[in-house]
Amino acid sequence: MSPPPDVDGDTISPEIQKRYAETRRELETSTQSTVTGAKEAGRVLALAGDLWRRKELLGDTTRDVVLAVDQIEAQAAQAYVAGVDAEAEHKKLVRALDDAFEAILEDGEERALYTHSAEMALAARDALASARAALAFAVDGAASAESTRLASLRAAKTDLDDKLAKIDRGLAKKARCLVGINQVRRRESAALDREERATAWWWSARANCDFLVSLYRSEDGAPGAQTRLDVTSKHNAAHLATCDDCQRDVEASSLAYTPQHVTASSLWRRQHGEATQSEVAFMDTHAKGCKDCQRALDALAQPEE
Repeated sequence: MSPPPDVDGDTISPEIQKRYAETRRELETSTQSTVTGAKEAGRVLALAGDLWRRKELLGDTTRDVVLAVDQIEAQAAQAYVAGVDAEAEHKKLVRALDDAFEAILEDGEERALYTHSAEMALAARDALASARAALAFAVDGAASAESTRLASLRAAKTDLDDKLAKIDRGLAKKARCLVGINQVRRRESAALDREERATAWWWSARANCDFLVSLYRSEDGAPGAQTRLDVTSKHNAAHLATCDDCQRDVEASSLAYTPQHVTASSLWRRQHGEATQSEVAFMDTHAKGCKDCQRALDALAQPEE
């Protein structure tokens, strides 16, 4: 699969590289002495987990993570996890989905405000994932026999796993609401290790489905316009032909093509050789008198680059 348009192969933006250089420095400063407070423990766990989840980008971060985790008192880690309010964090993510969707509909300063709010909430969810990763590192990578400290950290990890499941419940399937901030999400997803991307739905789920923005904005960019979905552009047709999620969203949308025109699902079936003879005949006949549908068929017939 080729990289998304705002990620140049394995090259990550200088902004992200700078951020994690600062993360290393902050982590070193924060662990000069034993970490005994719950808030401080949460911050150190998040910083260490940030580095651990991005080894492919940053290089071997084992030493950073070991030195940091060893400085955290187990009771402080437990207190941090106990203070995570799963219900409140779930509501923050629900709000992030709403804000990201509003960013599609708005323009100018309003869009910027909604975008910033959504991005901050997603970053907070990612910090929880990093804290969990640091706890998992401490528990799973322990070389010593079971101890009181290790048992406490294991209990904290189990508690956090339960809370994260409650925080995420039912939200990953709504990730289509986040497509308006996909450029940032792709950049963040690309910085994660490959094995981390699949579970970090807040960054990666539907991160290439920019196509969906056209469900809610007109061709000239006017927000909220009730226009027929444009599947005629080469980019949109190519994405729709290969994205099962977008196909379902388009067919379920009131803005999708009406039955009098070539539908998104018919285009997909035709490309994959699953369209019936009657469907093909209808598309070819109808397109002779419909420029939009003819463009859709022409785009479908273009060879992939």
